[in-house]
Amino acid sequence: MLKLPNKILLAASLSAVFAGGLAALDTNEAEACGCFVPPDPTVPIVQAGERILFGQQNGIVTAHIQVQYSGPAEEFGWLLPMPAIPEMELGTDELFAQLIAQTQPTYRLDREYKGDCPFDSLRGQGSGGFESSPDDSEAGEAGEGATPLVLRDSVGPFDYAVLRADAKQPMLDWLDDNGFFVPGGTEDVVDAYIQPGAYFLALKLLKGNDVGDLQPVVISYQSDLPMIPIILTSVAADPNMGVQVWVAGDDRAIPRNYHHTRINDAAIDWLKAGANYVDVVTDAVDEIEGHHSFVTEYAGPSNVMLDVLDYQGRFGSMAELAAQTSAISFVNYINNSGYPLFGNNGPNGFAPTYASAILNILTSHLPVPSALLDEDITAAEYYWNISYYLGQYRDENPGKFLDLDIDFSPTEVAAELQERVVDPTLAAGQMFRDHDYLSRLFTTLSPNEMTKDPVFSFNPDLPDVSNVHSGEITYYCHLLAEPTQETTPAVLITEQGFKLVYSSGTGDADAENPYASVVMPQSHYQELLREEGEPEVVVDNTALIRTALHNAHQEDNGGCFVGGSSSTGLGSLAFFGLALLGLRRRRDS
Repeated sequence: MLKLPNKILLAASLSAVFAGGLAALDTNEAEACGCFVPPDPTVPIVQAGERILFGQQNGIVTAHIQVQYSGPAEEFGWLLPMPAIPEMELGTDELFAQLIAQTQPTYRLDREYKGDCPFDSLRGQGSGGFESSPDDSEAGEAGEGATPLVLRDSVGPFDYAVLRADAKQPMLDWLDDNGFFVPGGTEDVVDAYIQPGAYFLALKLLKGNDVGDLQPVVISYQSDLPMIPIILTSVAADPNMGVQVWVAGDDRAIPRNYHHTRINDAAIDWLKAGANYVDVVTDAVDEIEGHHSFVTEYAGPSNVMLDVLDYQGRFGSMAELAAQTSAISFVNYINNSGYPLFGNNGPNGFAPTYASAILNILTSHLPVPSALLDEDITAAEYYWNISYYLGQYRDENPGKFLDLDIDFSPTEVAAELQERVVDPTLAAGQMFRDHDYLSRLFTTLSPNEMTKDPVFSFNPDLPDVSNVHSGEITYYCHLLAEPTQETTPAVLITEQGFKLVYSSGTGDADAENPYASVVMPQSHYQELLREEGEPEVVVDNTALIRTALHNAHQEDNGGCFVGGSSSTGLGSLAFFGLALLGLRRRRDS
């Protein structure tokens, strides 16, 4: 993830970095973003994207929001607009890592070979994927001179307060008096969100905590529909900021007040596994008036997340963990009980990854000796190999353990792990048992485009959307005497049926996509999705895309279209090959 320098604030993954606020809508709709703010209102906020998971059931919206921030702990602050008094719990950053892994869009090619292709060993392989609330009826009204504070409490590393937003100035004054700061430019934008019955949730770190203690939060509140208060993000958003949202419910989620876009997959760089995916989405949604549109990246059963976070036996027994009295046995119990994740991200292959909350707890109670950190031994490496470091390595290098501190309370550490790791992870896993369907939507927005808060609803009539996209590429090796994968003529058929003809070969891996310069719509269909029925197609760009590809084929071949009309292009490519062979014969004679 992006690491930003001091006083630069990052809200990633519908984690929300908004100046927060409640949209002035007639319906009681959910808002899920907030704003990270420094105490100095002149310091700019930099937002690098949003990521959030909504769950909606029985009039209650549950929002899992990832909080990310880089800077001094005393300068962390976060505001979140709420339509009702919320309940707040801790979440887990593993949720978003797993959601991304399970629903990430991928673009892969099935390969076919005509003739004796020396590179036929790739047959059948894909090209990889693109990594590409309580009742508020008794809360009362904030009379003149009354405090806007509704409640103040703490959870995990956070100190939080719920404030009435019936009037702007009393709320801002309270925030200022109590160390919850708002950035310059917020006061003007927040006006649209101030209304009777509105609330703000304000967070900051409790004293003694560091930014490393930040972890996702889970907020539940009464609301008819999930909504993102994107308008306030315009205060300091990045250009083309990515907004990624998952919605768990009974049916497929739709952007209720935004358009829906199906991208033109002929614009995708299939040869590089969709490496230009985000650019295509950005350009595609920009073709909509106001640039207000979402792409559905996955829509289908939520069972893709079943037993991912909460598989049986995970985390073992907290009683057994609390009974481990030595540092080695305690950490090894964690290592053997499903706390760390694994990925192919180490120098020797698979290496463990610990959630930030786990590392924060372990480094607080069983800190890594400073001499090891000076040697670039990471905390994750130390804890994963603690038997070695506190055994053989320590015996051989006793001078590196002068500040070793292994005096800890296993009961206390186990309780912290229960609160900040085990319970949040199991609760997140339960969400996919409570909701049968999962949708993932994505868009990009620049500050000047953040003029309407997206609201999400559901449509049971819409089909599933797979996140795995397959195209077909056929190499015609019999057309060349010494074929290579880079120079062999090929035809690629995209999932949507568009034909890309590479009469001179696909080029090397570092070459620019030959079709990158083709001027054509980046959106295939622009649609309106309603709460029932099929999509209403507003714009169908099929003909324009086919014409653009046809013209590109002609220009590439001196006016002679070699793509053919068949699904494989074999006839025209065979003709092209015969011409080459005839040329060779004449030269050889």
